[in-house]
Amino acid sequence: MEQEPVQTVGNPANLDVHRSDTVRRRTLPALTGLRFLAAMYVILTHSLTWLENRVQFPWPIKIFLGNGYLAVSLFFLLSGFLLAYTYEAQIVGSKNRQRFWEARFARIYPVYLLSLLLTFWFQRGLRLRTQIAVLTMTQAWNPLAREITGAWNYPAWTLSVEAFFYVTFPFVLPWISQRKTATLRSIGTALLAVSVFAHTPLMGLNQWPVGPLKFIPLPIWRIPEFLLGVVLGLYFLRRRLASSTARDLKVVLIVAGAFLALSLPLGPWVSIVMIPFAALIYELSQANNWLATILSTRLMVLLGGASYAIYLLQYPVRSWVKTIFARLPGIMQPLGTPLTPVFLILFSIAVFVFFEEPARRVLRVKFASFKPPSVRESKL
Repeated sequence: MEQEPVQTVGNPANLDVHRSDTVRRRTLPALTGLRFLAAMYVILTHSLTWLENRVQFPWPIKIFLGNGYLAVSLFFLLSGFLLAYTYEAQIVGSKNRQRFWEARFARIYPVYLLSLLLTFWFQRGLRLRTQIAVLTMTQAWNPLAREITGAWNYPAWTLSVEAFFYVTFPFVLPWISQRKTATLRSIGTALLAVSVFAHTPLMGLNQWPVGPLKFIPLPIWRIPEFLLGVVLGLYFLRRRLASSTARDLKVVLIVAGAFLALSLPLGPWVSIVMIPFAALIYELSQANNWLATILSTRLMVLLGGASYAIYLLQYPVRSWVKTIFARLPGIMQPLGTPLTPVFLILFSIAVFVFFEEPARRVLRVKFASFKPPSVRESKL
């Protein structure tokens, strides 16, 4: 995998940034490892029914496992943080905006399309307008057609929301970057308050406001989380890294706070988890604590790189494993479900190494070949 100023971010989409294109900044591998944990948290939630039929969990663990959908908010925070960290002062003018969008497309669309192709056998009755919306990644943009938001490949709705973030990011980043540090803190505090008190992490396919608010597109509801990540990334760039033995204890307290928020019967106020999520990203970026060390290992970085595929391919892999194992001898059939996560991880690593990364490089070359030499030689 070629070097990047930032290791990849999920959610769930990877960053695609060449050192020759951007200001050189140190890598943040711990955030890549964090993506794998977030992706697996989602997988656990989707497997909860099967687990509950076999294991009697204490109620805090049961609540914790059921809240895995909140990892989507962590993905949105990570996306905003790392895009701001990477592209600060790098997106100026229409040419650079176009290059940013090309890089985003090259990074996320190949695996996105692969997930749709692998799922199509199980979703052959889709209407043409639904297919077009999903293929163009706009299925979550139309509040008048909410029924198509989770169509074709259920987790893909979050990529539709991410696509909206990518469209707005090149216009928002320059404005936010010009704010003073004190103003950044105020904006970040306001966005955090909106996320918590408006319960934005709960806004998804299973919860949508009623009344006049129902006409607000889903990406608008989730954009405070992304923008909070953007502000946090810019703030991180302006702060000098500090070394302190107290950081290990701080990370323990942050992780404990996140676990408590995800394990208590808080109802809609589970959105308070945005506070430890934001703190966790910031502390892991410091790369001077025990958790950052664990998440920065080669294995965790590899798994984090594959986490985008893990997230998007969970439904097609689960469906194909179920179909294949149903045709095996009876003694083998019960093994399909517990082995699915193993197949998913191994298949996703292969997709990441042999398809996702090569496809990204090919698309970047193709996009560059369409430009005149003067544009090809320009740098972000």
